[in-house]
Amino acid sequence: MIELKVLIDDVDYDSVAEFLIPLLAESMGREQKGGILGGVLAGNPEMITSMARKLLHTMTQDKRDELLVQLVNKNRDKLLEKGRKAAEEKGIGVRLCDVTARKF
Repeated sequence: MIELKVLIDDVDYDSVAEFLIPLLAESMGREQKGGILGGVLAGNPEMITSMARKLLHTMTQDKRDELLVQLVNKNRDKLLEKGRKAAEEKGIGVRLCDVTARKF
């Protein structure tokens, strides 16, 4: 087994919002979490993405980084599954075992 560590910087948080927020909205709708607001947002991914962008722009870089670390760790299984599917679609034989994030 090989441990692959990737350090990232200068994250484009708008593109992260474009990718993760629809997944969150879908999850909220499917799991019926979030009450009425969750249902409304789940049915309108453009609105939740816009809200997330505005919120991200009000946060400090440090807070945005902390949020991203939390999202990566919380969505570990979904990220692994997406990575597995992407590798399979590209014909890459690999078994992805783990993904974690921490802030330095």
